[in-house]
Amino acid sequence: MGISMNKELLIRVPESLYLKAKKVCDREYKSMSALIRELLLEKIQDTLSIGELEMLDKSRKEFKEGKGVSWRSVKRG
Repeated sequence: MGISMNKELLIRVPESLYLKAKKVCDREYKSMSALIRELLLEKIQDTLSIGELEMLDKSRKEFKEGKGVSWRSVKRG
C-alpha cells in the first residue's frame, strides 16, 4: 500500500536559504519536496516524547528546589 500525498505546504524562505537547499538537492539528486519531507521526518523523530518532556520538567523543578548537582561541580575527563 502506497503513501497518499494529499496535503500541501506553501512556505516562504529567504532566497539564500532556498539556494542552499537547492544545492543540497542537486548534490543528492532529490527533489525539493523529497528533501523537505526527509528533514521534517528527521525533526519529528528527534523530538522528545511526552514522558521525556515530563521527566525534563521534573528535573528542572528539582534543580530549582536545590536538589541535583551543579554542572560546575561535575568533573569532566
